[in-house]
Amino acid sequence: MGDKLYHQESYDKPGKKRFLRPIDEFLLTCIKLRLGLNQEHLADIFRISKTTVSRTFNTWVNFIYDHSKGLIAWPTREQILANLPQHFNDHVNTRIVLDCTEFFTERPSSLVSQWLTWSEYKHHNTFKVLIGVTPNGMVTFVSRLWGGNVSDRHIVEHDGLIPKLSPGDVIMADKGFTIEDLLSQTLV
Repeated sequence: MGDKLYHQESYDKPGKKRFLRPIDEFLLTCIKLRLGLNQEHLADIFRISKTTVSRTFNTWVNFIYDHSKGLIAWPTREQILANLPQHFNDHVNTRIVLDCTEFFTERPSSLVSQWLTWSEYKHHNTFKVLIGVTPNGMVTFVSRLWGGNVSDRHIVEHDGLIPKLSPGDVIMADKGFTIEDLLSQTLV
């Protein structure tokens, strides 16, 4: 994928040496996200080291996250009411529906990282993200990526959701979310 000409030119540029063209780095990231191939397989495909696969993937995921944050809006109550599905007619104050989702990851070589990503729920190493949607399904909140051992409560408490809420807002979440006491402080 990376040709000798590109590698030759990259030596003359400031910063870290790149082993792939940016388009190939992005392709590697898309393949890992879509197919879930392990680092060893991607290293073979792109003829780079597993360390380079890991660094490239992490860099692009962070880049995508940083540049897509502005695409997620927090709608007003009026906007939510204007688009409220009929099934929510008895729940007109519902501001957000919350759930966490977990993504499998390869078992890290570091014991500390293994512990941080271990999910008792999935019995696997995972990353976890909290996602919030309006009653009509519009994504309005996406947390940072957390290790699988972090509780849903911890993510709600530490990832910026609570300051977005207003008194009187209703949150729908799975019964496993033990967050009532956190929300009662803001009259939610």
